Amino acid sequence: MPRTFYKLSNDILLQEVANEMVILNLADGQYYGLNEIGARIIQLMSRGEDITSITQNLLEEFDVEQTVLERDVQDLIDELQQHALIESAS
Repeated sequence: MPRTFYKLSNDILLQEVANEMVILNLADGQYYGLNEIGARIIQLMSRGEDITSITQNLLEEFDVEQTVLERDVQDLIDELQQHALIESAS
């Protein structure tokens, strides 16, 4: 299975607040909020982790079923791409 990498857009600002994260899209002025797991995904992604590695880390850190987590990670990736907050780095 090919490794899938994403990188954060250059047009965003991130701010961690407690265990959550706020993202400002500088291109359109929109703010987005991420819960603890979403914030962790962004942290791991910004360290250069691929999606498989991100999922594995989250499985070790949070009490969640693998199939649910994989679906939720992909849904978040899709939403972040839709709002131009991340892009493929393959």
